[in-house]
Order: sequence, then structure tokens, then C-alpha cells
Amino acid sequence: MEHVRRFLDGLESCTAELEALDELLGLAGDDEELKAECRAALEALSAGLGGLRERSPLDHAEREAIVTVEAEPDEDGSCVHALWRTYVARAEREKRRVWTYRRRESGCDLRAVTMRVGGPGAFGLLAGERGVRRLERGSGARVEVLPAAVSYDFLRVPDEEVRIDLLCQTWGCGVPHPEWNSAVRLTHLPTGTGAFCEGQGTTRRNLAGATTVLRARLLRLRAG
Repeated sequence: MEHVRRFLDGLESCTAELEALDELLGLAGDDEELKAECRAALEALSAGLGGLRERSPLDHAEREAIVTVEAEPDEDGSCVHALWRTYVARAEREKRRVWTYRRRESGCDLRAVTMRVGGPGAFGLLAGERGVRRLERGSGARVEVLPAAVSYDFLRVPDEEVRIDLLCQTWGCGVPHPEWNSAVRLTHLPTGTGAFCEGQGTTRRNLAGATTVLRARLLRLRAG
């Protein structure tokens, strides 16, 4: 965490200096020499801020985790259900909060689940689960574990690049409930990346959950 703290301290210092220079430039009036000095200092500081992205902490172990478990093709969802319950139980033993953002079902067969595991170190705890997991003599599932995106990732997603669809929530083996139009699907138009969330109680909360998943997936895309 020390490298993260140093980075945030540097960002705070640069921001404070930028604000002070901006204020000084506004007070310079007709003093062209002072204006020129302020502009030169602003250009130097802007260059420094531009390099912060490259110097941002790359160790994601201390972040929250976005976990997706999906059944292997042509296999049942028993492994998905077992892994989902295992990860939830592990998180609860460590007093971590878990949000289940999506349960995709085919009939009563659980095909995929997406969840957010909260608390510092969640990604470090679960990163080793990535890949294909199998029950003993049973079905398999693919596990994706992503670090949650944070402010200092400088991940800019303009509103006009995201399509928002409001959908019916599901209940009982994935059957849509016609009166619960609060599920949210987001699509990042430039990349086609999608995210879905339901079951958080309100459309606003579902939108927040889908946004969290989308930002984590876009961060992965940016990292290559």
C-alpha cells in the first residue's frame, strides 16, 4: 500500500500546485512577465501530471475483485453453483461483503454468475482462481477475476459512448418478471464491451453495479 500512498500524495501535491498557479494567473492582470512565468510553470506541471498515468500503481492486489464464473460449453452449471457458493463463503469468513450482480440461468441450470467481492485485498485473495476449474469427476467452469477500477486509473468513459438498456429482472429459474423493469445492461459502443446488473433493489443501484463491472472490463482491455 505504500506505493499507492506515495502516488496519491504526489497527485494531491500536483493538484494543489495547479490550483495555486491558476489563481495566481488570474491575479496577474496586465503583468505580462508574471503571466509568462505562470504559463511556463503550468506547462511544466501539466507535463508532470501527464506522466502520472504511467507512474500509477500497477499492483492490483489490494483492490476489490469482480468475479465471473461461467459454465463450460455443453456442460451443466453445477460447477458454477459450487464455485459461487465457495467464493461467497470464503468472503464471508473474512467479513467481506459480496454483491451478486448477475445470475444467468437456462431453465433452472445456473450458467454464469458475476459478483463483486469487497474489502482491501479481495483481488489478491481470488486472483489465483482464474482459469478453468472442475468439480471432481464433474462439470467445469471458467473463472475470470478482475481488479476493480479506481480513480487513479484515469479511465475516462464519456456518457455518449455508453448505451443504457433497462430490462426486466428475473426470478425463479431466470423467468423475467414483467413488473420489475430495473435491471440494467450497459454497452460500451466503441469496444462492444457489455455489463449487466440486477437484484440490487433499485435501478440506480443496478446502474452503479453495471458501471463497476464495465469499468473493470475496460481496464482489462486497456491493459491488453
